[in-house]
Amino acid sequence: MLRPQDYVAILFRRWWVIVLIGFASAAAAYGFSKLQTPLYRAQTTYNVITSRYDQGLTMQLPSVMGNWPGQLTDARLQEISNQLQLDRTPDYLRKYIAIQPQPDQLLLTINVDYPDPKKAVELADALGETLKSEVAGLNALRLSTDAINIRVQQPAKYIELASPKTKINVLAGGILGGIIGILVAFALEYFDDRIKSNNDIERWTGLPTLGSIPEH
Repeated sequence: MLRPQDYVAILFRRWWVIVLIGFASAAAAYGFSKLQTPLYRAQTTYNVITSRYDQGLTMQLPSVMGNWPGQLTDARLQEISNQLQLDRTPDYLRKYIAIQPQPDQLLLTINVDYPDPKKAVELADALGETLKSEVAGLNALRLSTDAINIRVQQPAKYIELASPKTKINVLAGGILGGIIGILVAFALEYFDDRIKSNNDIERWTGLPTLGSIPEH
């Protein structure tokens, strides 16, 4: 049975395996990241304005706001795509749009990821204004005392590179590669039946060594 110091010795003896696999994994993660199409994130925020402030209307907000993303129908998204000359289908746009209702804070956040940072900003603004119009139209179905509207708080702006996260990918690749390298190092040691030291003799025979013949 291996002692704790034996495990440490194996790691020191096979360190090059761990480093090599860790480096290869990190390099592969870097290459994969560079092959991905960059997506740039734009964000806009809207205030939610209610016609009155009472518990009944406040309790309705989560369900009401939860239905707002559905107002961005395929027809509306296609109109926006045509308007901005994006040449994208509604299904494509929907994959990179995130509508985040925050009823507790009376906020609505729209995030857009797009390969062009300028177009990402334009798309986020267009989505916000379209949704604003749709929400205003819904008030026709409600009592005037129950009206809910949205008003822009923060116009759309570029906030970050959404993907790829190259540094994170490389770090994760290096860590994963290091773990795999450790496993490979122990596997190599397991299948290596050569005697490399006096400790190996004592461990496998259970007998102490009395001396050794030096190499010339």
